[in-house]
Amino acid sequence: FLEYDKNNWQEVFVSEENTLQLFITNKCNLRCKGCFYAHNLGRDEMSFDVYKSYILEYKDKVKKITLLGGEPTLHNFLPQIIAFNQSLNLKTTIYTNGFHLENLEGVSLDGVKIRIGVHGTHLSEKPLVSVHKTFLPVTIVYMLRRDNIVELMGAVKIAEQNFNCNDFFISSIRDIASTGNYWLDNTDTIPMNEYFEIVQKFVKEYNGKLNIHISKRGIIKSKFDNAVDKCRFGNIFPNGSKIRCHLDISLNKKCSELEFNKVKCNK
Repeated sequence: FLEYDKNNWQEVFVSEENTLQLFITNKCNLRCKGCFYAHNLGRDEMSFDVYKSYILEYKDKVKKITLLGGEPTLHNFLPQIIAFNQSLNLKTTIYTNGFHLENLEGVSLDGVKIRIGVHGTHLSEKPLVSVHKTFLPVTIVYMLRRDNIVELMGAVKIAEQNFNCNDFFISSIRDIASTGNYWLDNTDTIPMNEYFEIVQKFVKEYNGKLNIHISKRGIIKSKFDNAVDKCRFGNIFPNGSKIRCHLDISLNKKCSELEFNKVKCNK
């Protein structure tokens, strides 16, 4: 359990929803170190008609759609994809590197969340200072690894000052593509005990205004933890292959059919 000053912090329950994650394109403008999808990057893209067929197949089983890649803002039909989700009252989360947010300007974002994943403030191949400046409401997702720990506090300050941002998400890279195991570390990843210590230090020192979301990574406990730990995700790729947990990408564990909230989490 994290220790925190209850006069400054309040732990909030976040409902977990069945989520269909669609990798709508393999195109990406970056080649980030430790990317869990690096071996799939290329030119393949999910057509809008195929996308609609997947949504119609699973719309009664999920509450939320996550759009991933590659880089989803490079998909030519992204505005139409968002509008189609909205027509079915499905929430949409776009997970982006933030370099091409201009492709979302002028698009109706009702029920849409934009999550910008960064690997540091200045030093990495995906730094926050290079993200497209925008007035769009965004969540900054900071992926910790060994070389960007010192920039964490600076990143949250940039998020406060330079972006229309109310939420800041802390997580870490787990490069199972190279290790084959979620719990094994390589030269870039942070051991789980160190991840906990970094998050604990941040919670004790941060006194800003943002809502802080913390990935538990299988080790941090919450007073809201549920005894039932079932996978609530399903993932579909441009080539039509399916997996349950996104961690299965690196393990090449495909499935013929998606099941939500039935299979125990593979962590």
